[in-house]
Amino acid sequence: MINSNQLLYFSDIRPALKFWNRVYPKVGAGSKFYLDIAKRFRPHRLVSRNEGEWSQPWNQVVPDKFKMPVYNPTFNKTFEEVTDERAYEIKLGIQAGKKYAVMYSGGMDSTLVAVALMRNLTQEELKSVAICASMHSIIENPNFWQDHIYGKFTIFDSNTHLYDDYINMGYTPITADEGDCIFGTSIGLQLYHNYDYFVGLQDPAVQANLQKLKYKISDGDVHYTAYKDIIIRYLSLNDTEHGLNFGRMLYEKYHLNIITSSVPVHSFHDFFWWLIFNVKYYNCSIRGAIYFNSTIPAQQCTDSMVNWFNGEGYQHWSMNNNNNGLKIRNTLATYKYVQRKYIFEYDKNEWYFWFKTKLESMANLNIKGKNRGITDLTHSIVGMTDKYEYLCIPDPKKDINNNSYKGVYHYGPEVEYFFENSLMNYKVDWMDD
Repeated sequence: MINSNQLLYFSDIRPALKFWNRVYPKVGAGSKFYLDIAKRFRPHRLVSRNEGEWSQPWNQVVPDKFKMPVYNPTFNKTFEEVTDERAYEIKLGIQAGKKYAVMYSGGMDSTLVAVALMRNLTQEELKSVAICASMHSIIENPNFWQDHIYGKFTIFDSNTHLYDDYINMGYTPITADEGDCIFGTSIGLQLYHNYDYFVGLQDPAVQANLQKLKYKISDGDVHYTAYKDIIIRYLSLNDTEHGLNFGRMLYEKYHLNIITSSVPVHSFHDFFWWLIFNVKYYNCSIRGAIYFNSTIPAQQCTDSMVNWFNGEGYQHWSMNNNNNGLKIRNTLATYKYVQRKYIFEYDKNEWYFWFKTKLESMANLNIKGKNRGITDLTHSIVGMTDKYEYLCIPDPKKDINNNSYKGVYHYGPEVEYFFENSLMNYKVDWMDD
């Protein structure tokens, strides 16, 4: 039974759109704002990982495994040191008899994982590593595939396998899903790419100053509040009063979370990095276990995976290396600079180092789960309790065509009442006026 104080590990305002649309007219301004986030950013799975203020309609927390480490300003390991140490952990696992399956999309994050293992493992140890890829993975980085992967590893087709397949075959999946969390969100990159457009939407009196700031996105001398007007316009739903007000409310909500946190967040890029490093990080960490798994419980799947960038070393590095040119050098093409450099030192691909741009690689791994019963299930999941029990709308028994899925479900009127009642009581508590 779900009660009003139920603690959640996960919530998702994307499935069950008919339900959310039915609730929307009934709720107040705070809840409408919260539901509107799903219109602006899909999927909507946001929760603060640290002490910064971030209210939600329901009680949601992050499992210990994915909580943000306490900020340590004395941390001084390099990105290269942290990466090699992570690879050494995999080496120890292999020496203990484990096998690993790298979720390889061809993007910079999964390529880093592959390079780190190639640099730090012996040829004999690499026999215990499989590469899970699709044709999209090959297209995104064809030279690396031809020179360093093809014919050298066991290869699985990620279009026909899910995480549970690898686990059931005795592999420990390695995912690089938190890579963007360490360096900054693509949401920010899209704004950098369209910077002139959003400057042009501002009053002429402020346009000149904003143009001067165009190439200072990662400048430690310029605070993100100097970009407030274009951030708000960019975050807005549309040009209507409601849409623009949403942008202001979301900016202030993020801003409050930042100023109530102990982690330094200063530049334009810092602002967008923090959005994914804090409030979207957990989504990146857990989505594989929930959506790319059809036969084992979410907790078992989570515990059976390696989240490469979730190591404390990477997170401490990320908190201590803003605005020094390692994450980005004030232009879009230098995003993940230090990671590019680590890869380049191994594969010597100058084009990849200088010109590789950020693509949405996550979809390339999957992994649709067609004919596995999982597609209908993921259209129903709107939450997960702190006991890893799914909250579904509508009844999953009517949606799942494959009875092999293992898990505990809550569904029907009790789930709908829980979310609707929680939204009814949600207030705007972060605006000055």
